[in-house]
Amino acid sequence: MSITMEEFEERLDLISKYNGIPYGRVYKLFDSEDEHRQVCLQFKGYLALSDAFKSLFLETVTLINTECRPKITTPLSISCKLFLPRLAHSFKSLCGSERIALNGYPYQAYTLLRNTFDNIVLASAALQGITDFNSIDGIVEGKEYDPKYSKRLRKKVEFEVRQMMTGSKSGLTQSTIDELATWDDLFDHEIHGARLSISENISWMKGQAPLPVLPTFQERAFAMFMNRYCEIAWLTHRLLPMMQPFEVPLGNSWKEKWRTIDEVFELMVNSLTKELGKKIGAALIEFVRINFPFDEKSVFPL
Repeated sequence: MSITMEEFEERLDLISKYNGIPYGRVYKLFDSEDEHRQVCLQFKGYLALSDAFKSLFLETVTLINTECRPKITTPLSISCKLFLPRLAHSFKSLCGSERIALNGYPYQAYTLLRNTFDNIVLASAALQGITDFNSIDGIVEGKEYDPKYSKRLRKKVEFEVRQMMTGSKSGLTQSTIDELATWDDLFDHEIHGARLSISENISWMKGQAPLPVLPTFQERAFAMFMNRYCEIAWLTHRLLPMMQPFEVPLGNSWKEKWRTIDEVFELMVNSLTKELGKKIGAALIEFVRINFPFDEKSVFPL
């Protein structure tokens, strides 16, 4: 027997009523998400910094599109064509993960940051000549594309870059290398097995509380997301000047805005050590200074 989509919708409406309202239970989910967003408003410093970062990124793209690009007479290099979309993708990933976290799913948002971190670190390595953008994508110029070889090349490049940026060949102190490894392990704990998320169910496991499903604000969970978001947004911000073409750099007003946001990111990250006594804050600052050596005067070099 055939059935139309309208008939399917009617049946779904009927079986999903709660207190006489179609999908009434789902509205409880929406209400919980709204409540979570309201609680997050207490983190005014974080939200101001995040919005300032997003504002300058959007301004930069507008300036590149409307003022810089029309004045460039030489063709864009392949590296430039590969870098700018990669940076734009990282920005959109940060925005998306933040929306998810604010709505009540900080651990799920936290997992999205892992890929963004890897992409930004690889981009920084390519900009410094440690690798190149083709190799990051598993491409060998002039060679026919082979999916298996491409996958092996990407893994090889990622391993080599990790050694150069956060590992034994990075030039970082051993203490910082150890802190970054522990910091990275937390990503693995959540991505592989959701161990951090599941730990929030400990009271249910002990028979002391109902199984939690609706978003409820948990300061520890949101803080974990917030700290890594600030770190990775800072790394993205450090690459922002590299959008500038050397033929048409951005003006002094833009440079001053970039410096201000950069300084506040460092203050925010350093507070993990200065105010909370966690070594990771100082470790991240050493990592950024050595492996993201860009400032407002940096321009795209390739």
